[in-house]
Amino acid sequence: MTTLAFPAMNLLMVLHSNPFFFESPSDRWSFTDREELTSELCAFMRQRGRRLLVHGLRRMGKTSLLLNAGRISKECLVFVDASAATSLNEVAQALLLAAPREEESLLPKLLRLARTHFASVSIDAGGIKLSGELRPEDGPKNLESVLTYLNARAGAEDKPWTICFDEFQDMRILGGGRIDWQLRSCIQHLRNVNFIFSGSDYRLVKWMTGPNAAFFRQLQMMEVGPIESALLIEWLAARAKTGGLARFPFGQGIVDMAGPRTGDIIRLAMVCFEIAAPEKTPEGQVVAKAFDMLTFTQMTHEFSARWHDCTLTQRALLRALAQGFAPTAAETVRKFGLRSSSTAQSAAKALAERQILVRDIKNEIKFDNPFFRHWCKTQGVQP
Repeated sequence: MTTLAFPAMNLLMVLHSNPFFFESPSDRWSFTDREELTSELCAFMRQRGRRLLVHGLRRMGKTSLLLNAGRISKECLVFVDASAATSLNEVAQALLLAAPREEESLLPKLLRLARTHFASVSIDAGGIKLSGELRPEDGPKNLESVLTYLNARAGAEDKPWTICFDEFQDMRILGGGRIDWQLRSCIQHLRNVNFIFSGSDYRLVKWMTGPNAAFFRQLQMMEVGPIESALLIEWLAARAKTGGLARFPFGQGIVDMAGPRTGDIIRLAMVCFEIAAPEKTPEGQVVAKAFDMLTFTQMTHEFSARWHDCTLTQRALLRALAQGFAPTAAETVRKFGLRSSSTAQSAAKALAERQILVRDIKNEIKFDNPFFRHWCKTQGVQP
């Protein structure tokens, strides 16, 4: 008789299955404290001709919230991730692909409608799409044509439609700084569809709503902020239980060290689960050990490359901020050799442009990534 022996870790993998995933948007069963925002979005999607800017820090769950609201509202949501496109032509094609399949009974009418807006169209298994050569210089025109067609189609079908540009800040990369004005010129005449602009760049609010911005005083605003700590801690424990860990007393420590972004919290929870499952590490050491493992093992090469891309002044400023010093204070300038407050301010601005640093709601400059802050504090000893 042959006896099969399983290593201890393999046996633990059978008994425990890590339930924490940070790599993709959360599913519709995760995080149930967004009811108020979901309700507001559903009400928005049932109207026509509305404009909304959804903003907030990265990894807060904005994409999941928008998609979930579209599912719950049962209204038509044409959702496009601008960060996945390489040109405005791709955005235009993506909008057509994201639109619902044309009803067969309406297809002849919609095809005639499309031909009034597009220079060249075709029909395939996916429905109506742009055809022919899509030249880069025609990107803004093609995007305008698609938006106008979708507005006309929504009117023909007499249904509420919502078009959502996720990661809208990338539209400025694809179409330049004037893309906001080009879109405003187009969509101000489109009354059958709602528009949602969503993005994570903290400068997006200023770009879209400032006194000199294209949509000044023309957008409803929705901020997606941190999930309430108590609820999130409770959810972490419940989620860990689904993976086979009956006890998971690490929620408060995880939120304190990795918060406020949901994605960072889940990532730390994932590693805490892996460390806690074998029951070889004292509970009081699990969160700190997981935080160090993420910082100095899993992310160290990424952080090292980021560090070496910074100037000496920028590295010195990162060290100062990581150790809790105010960026332009006289003590900071003197202690970290920053020459002057204006030098520190210029370095902070450059790091904010790269999204390494961000400004919070109080306009205070902070690290975008808590793990990189930890790395800079302990590893970036010499600039």
